[in-house]
Amino acid sequence: MKRLILWTLLAALPTVYLTGCAGSGSRLKLGETAEGEVVEAEGLSAVTDDLIGTKRAALADAYKNAVEKVVGVFISARTMVEKAVTIQQSILGKTDGYIKKHEMIREGKEPDGLYHAHIRALVSFQQVKQDLEALRVIDVAAAGNPRVAILLDETIAGQEGQTTACSDAIAQGLLERGYKVVDRSELAAIRVAEATQQLLSGDAQAALKPITQKLKAEVVVTGKATASQITGQDLGGLLSYRGNFSGKALRTQTGEILAAVNIQGSGLDATQEAAGAKAMTTLGKNAAQEFAGRIASELARRSTILVTVRNLKSFNSLGEVKDLIAKTPGVNDVVMHTFEGGTAEMEVKVNSATASDLAVTITASKDPILKVTSQTQDGVEIEVQ
Repeated sequence: MKRLILWTLLAALPTVYLTGCAGSGSRLKLGETAEGEVVEAEGLSAVTDDLIGTKRAALADAYKNAVEKVVGVFISARTMVEKAVTIQQSILGKTDGYIKKHEMIREGKEPDGLYHAHIRALVSFQQVKQDLEALRVIDVAAAGNPRVAILLDETIAGQEGQTTACSDAIAQGLLERGYKVVDRSELAAIRVAEATQQLLSGDAQAALKPITQKLKAEVVVTGKATASQITGQDLGGLLSYRGNFSGKALRTQTGEILAAVNIQGSGLDATQEAAGAKAMTTLGKNAAQEFAGRIASELARRSTILVTVRNLKSFNSLGEVKDLIAKTPGVNDVVMHTFEGGTAEMEVKVNSATASDLAVTITASKDPILKVTSQTQDGVEIEVQ
């Protein structure tokens, strides 16, 4: 009877809002925090006789939409469509693990006949990103899908030139993560040993020119990998080797360091050759994992322009500005970060466009009328007139 009376009241009023338990003074603030990102989201549910079930369904939908907003920061709309099943099953299907806390802004039955739950949720950005990377959903191609040359100095027990196990493992790991890698046979086009020593000694410019021109590589991974036997251990007749790899990834056109790693690993086998090779392979696998994420992240950062838009009146005007930017030649994608208080921040992923190109497009706009208030090499600030 009480449930029937409650739903009768809900049906009689255009909108009935049930307030959250948190007071206004403790409400989560929108934006980034040390734990993640606070976002607003809305969830919907059909109204049933089960009030508790209805509320839970609306909250679950709000959770999913909050996490989906964070997912959208890391991947493009195209990838979201292409990987829809994977994202739904592995990310959006376990939203409880990403939502650290939430506060109910308002909830209740609205004029459309559905139950609405409006929340603010603290979403773990890093956990979402890590899981997307583990699923290989974050597309390395968005960072330019660079072609990588691998030039290492590999030494086992002081003997050079006895193995390429570390190089091969790095190559395999990068290939599995979507990179293009210069095949070992193609390295014959340059003096590999000489170029490797030049890179290791800091004379990068002399080595990078042929790597760029002859190998057509945009990134070179270089460094020194060593492995030596660990003595004084009773391993039942097996031999143990400990290895160390210290290396870096350079942008071939400029010599800029994109990533630097220092990795340790070990290998255990019946012979010195096999144990040493296993240690080198372990180094390569671990190095590939480190390089893959850092290279992509750094290239993506250097291939994006941050656009800040102020004095926005509505989501409609925001959409108009976003569409205008997306149509600029050389722009690959536009990803929204925040929209609050009439100000929006968006990340513009570019292939060839520059901040100056965006400024020209924005200034020429007649509808909406926009004014460029600030421009730097990697950022543009505009205002809606």
